[in-house]
Amino acid sequence: MRRTRLLIIPLIMLFLLACGLANGINQAVTQLPGLLTSAPTALGVVETAVASLEPTSSCSGTPTAGSLDVQLDTAKSVLQMTGQFTFTEGSQNGQPVSTAVLASTAATTFSAISSGFAAQFTGDPCNLSEIKVTIPRTDQQNTVDQGIAATTALFSSVLPPQVTLGLFTWIAQNYSNLAVGSQQQTTFGKFQFTLQRDQNNMLVDVLPAK
Repeated sequence: MRRTRLLIIPLIMLFLLACGLANGINQAVTQLPGLLTSAPTALGVVETAVASLEPTSSCSGTPTAGSLDVQLDTAKSVLQMTGQFTFTEGSQNGQPVSTAVLASTAATTFSAISSGFAAQFTGDPCNLSEIKVTIPRTDQQNTVDQGIAATTALFSSVLPPQVTLGLFTWIAQNYSNLAVGSQQQTTFGKFQFTLQRDQNNMLVDVLPAK
């Protein structure tokens, strides 16, 4: 599953760019099922080529109660492989926080949201407790298109395909219509997602489902 995820994230990025962000988002939502299910067989040659990039981990693999069961090193390895994200390390309220921002190489593709986009991965690096994404949002359509594309690319590297397939559809359906001060919430598998909008940003908060 981890190796397949390494393949899926760059494919989604290339798919969105090739189609154009606005058209690519709609097409990706309808065509992702085939992409996710066919990747292990149809891309066997590519999979072999990237096998050496598969991240190693010192984590035990045993989920901690109340965690997302997501390992930070795996997410970082895949996101950094795309060349679109960079990370800084810090802490908040006594917990380690790793923050991903859009790299300078992504400035052209995501020009409307590149300044201000941030994804915070909080908690034990072997069992993260929260992921919070902040995406700049105005009334301009390009902030909607680019926000959905960047968020989709980010979660592709972090969450299992059986979760992201439904998540991408949900985000595409709710992102552009959410009014300032409103929120939508849903659960896929063990993950609870909250999509909110304030005056300047869209916020996606991921917590363990209750």
